Amino acid sequence: MNRIASVALPLAIFLGLAASTVIVAGRVLPSRQAAALAQEPVDLPDVRLTDHHRREAALVSELAGDDLLVVTFNYTSCQSICGVGNAIMQELDKAVLPRIRRPVRLVSITINPMVDTPDILAEAAREWAPSERWLWATGRPGDIDKVLRQANARTADIELHELVFIVGDGKRKDFRRMPVNDATVSGVLAALDGYGS
Repeated sequence: MNRIASVALPLAIFLGLAASTVIVAGRVLPSRQAAALAQEPVDLPDVRLTDHHRREAALVSELAGDDLLVVTFNYTSCQSICGVGNAIMQELDKAVLPRIRRPVRLVSITINPMVDTPDILAEAAREWAPSERWLWATGRPGDIDKVLRQANARTADIELHELVFIVGDGKRKDFRRMPVNDATVSGVLAALDGYGS
């Protein structure tokens, strides 16, 4: 199946969601409003991940560090919601994040670490042309399970996994799960804006 066919339905869903919201740009919300935009606190574990460049780093202390962080979940053979998540991350990476004052790290974590090696992730990532700020990551299965549990990301049926975005501030160690309806480019941007500079 070619790339166009594999993302047509998810992309149509993404465009429908995006059309129902307005991108929030050029304004900074107080941090309590950021919490309101992404309400469910997440205690992200500081597990070691390996990205699609074969570089290892700890999720919280190194990848987030003192920067803003956006995490979502995918897997390379996905034919369902992953295309929507990837399209949102691509839009953030290409068009939105360059306008944010603080550095932002984007991390797409595989939910299928037994299959998605760094080389396989690198091949999948090429289709989305990520910048250096957007990493596709894998890790030990137990560590990935820990991240998924902490993020309340249900993956019992891998093909029916949810579209989950975690947004946070590494400096404050404040990470929150976006409500499903706000898992859009504008929703993620509004939550990032809420953390200020």
